[in-house]
Amino acid sequence: MWLYQVDGEVFPVSEGTIVRVSPDGKRALKNTGSTDMTMLCIQYKANAFTEADSPMTDGEILQEPLKW
Repeated sequence: MWLYQVDGEVFPVSEGTIVRVSPDGKRALKNTGSTDMTMLCIQYKANAFTEADSPMTDGEILQEPLKW
């Protein structure tokens, strides 16, 4: 099982779970199991990613405490 936190709300997710998060949503993931976790992120708007969206620059580290 894994935990997903969005804007301070924590809920469990498992294989096949779909979560829709607003672009402004503050989110975090935690793997609480012993197997690898794979996440697939789908963006609905075509051609929305640019070179600036590389893994090295995508996202920000939350400065708020996580609730798990």
